[in-house]
Amino acid sequence: MSQHQIPAEEFAERRRRAATAAKARGLDALLVCSRGGGTLDRYADVLYLTNFYTHFPFIPDFADQWSARAHTFLLLPADGAPQLIVDVPDDGRIRLADGTVTRTDLVLDGVVDAVRQAGLSDGRIGLVGSDVLTYGMAGRLSSALPAMRLETADDIVAGLRAIKSPGEIALLRRASALGSRTIEAMLEAARPGASHGEIVAAGLDVLVPAGGILYNSFMASGRGGEPARLARSNFPTWGSQTRLESGDWIRFGISGALDGYVFDLARARPVGPTTSRQVALFEAAIACVEETIAAVRPGATAGDLGAAGLGKQEALGYPVEGVFSAMGHGIGLGWDDPWLARGVTREIVPGMVLSVERTITADGYLGDFEESILVTADGPERLTDATQRYW
Repeated sequence: MSQHQIPAEEFAERRRRAATAAKARGLDALLVCSRGGGTLDRYADVLYLTNFYTHFPFIPDFADQWSARAHTFLLLPADGAPQLIVDVPDDGRIRLADGTVTRTDLVLDGVVDAVRQAGLSDGRIGLVGSDVLTYGMAGRLSSALPAMRLETADDIVAGLRAIKSPGEIALLRRASALGSRTIEAMLEAARPGASHGEIVAAGLDVLVPAGGILYNSFMASGRGGEPARLARSNFPTWGSQTRLESGDWIRFGISGALDGYVFDLARARPVGPTTSRQVALFEAAIACVEETIAAVRPGATAGDLGAAGLGKQEALGYPVEGVFSAMGHGIGLGWDDPWLARGVTREIVPGMVLSVERTITADGYLGDFEESILVTADGPERLTDATQRYW
């Protein structure tokens, strides 16, 4: 099954629900802005509503020649026909039978024209994609449409995206399976003498022929104790030239997409001989994830799940600190609601797909583990199925 086998009627229903939510809020329309760029970026909202993605990379505006390249806009009136403004030709995937599609190099001018044609020049417009619309674009829209009132409305589409349809779940199954095979190839390549880049290349040999895209691979390796040793790189994350040595540990968290739907998982393993201290950190990360997954039950909230996993971490004697203080997040056409963090009141319901993750470090050792699950009426169902333990 591929992305364009989600029926056109489902995209139309998504637009209808988004327009209804906008009208209930007193908005005259939604202006949905997404950004592509050849691989992955902030593409999800327009793709979710129309099945369109632009592969054109971002380039600065050139007066009278092009504007807002790599950006796509959907004007979705509360009452009226939608208008999609794109910067590359349709490859046959757009699902917008009830609206119009305009291709132009002058994307921002196309948005202004669409707003005027829809009679919304003085309308109250909800912006979906407030992190995508640049300061310069917002200024140009304001100058061209001074009576238009633009306000953020990201939560409207985020709320719809949080609960997946059967077609989306099928696509996420495929993506998770491919991600699992990719990380297994990387785990097998993590041998003494290998570099981080060579390990990623082994995964790409699986991922790319299957039509997948790598988003990132968070890499770290090293040895704990005194003296501890750590190898990592921020750009690219697999750029460290330090080669693995027998007795090291290695961890990687990978994410990518197949047909736009994201996989996200993490594993760690010893390199060569296994030590008890390595295993203690590896098992601690797994235990926190499993405690979180076990908390999925009717009536549970995202905060309950976050508290379960983080509480397990503290009970094991590891303080909650580091770069990510949640136990995970929703996943779909990107990183979705809800966030599995203490205090989040969003109820966990069937149809959500969650990535549950934990990284634990101590004394120069590191454990990392992440799984993706589908929430069903009968409880959690694991979508990722990569080998969990190499010790």
